Amino acid sequence: MRGTPLTSVDRSRGIGDRLGLAADDRVVEGALWAVVVASVTLDVFTTWLGLSMGLSEGNPVMRWAIGGLGIAALGAAKLLVVCGAGALRTLRPRYGTAIALGLALPWTVTVLVNAVALATV
Repeated sequence: MRGTPLTSVDRSRGIGDRLGLAADDRVVEGALWAVVVASVTLDVFTTWLGLSMGLSEGNPVMRWAIGGLGIAALGAAKLLVVCGAGALRTLRPRYGTAIALGLALPWTVTVLVNAVALATV
């Protein structure tokens, strides 16, 4: 329940309450940001490993950038995305969990896809 415009007290329940979880929202968000850091690191590493084994980058823009600037281009692109997400998180702290989840999920899937590709070489 939200407060009146005069009191502007936000009594809305957190995501943990809405999902029936006992964990504090900050703990969940912190864990998701840790997954983001781990998955982005593993993504860059598995991409580098795959490229060194003769595989090619699936994203044509990153393939072009890596071809010109090396694997640092991928790291820089990932860093730019994480910094942008951090800035958005600062502007909209209420959506911090969703922002972290929006990065953690696709990058974790990418790491899994990279791992499968590496296993089949």
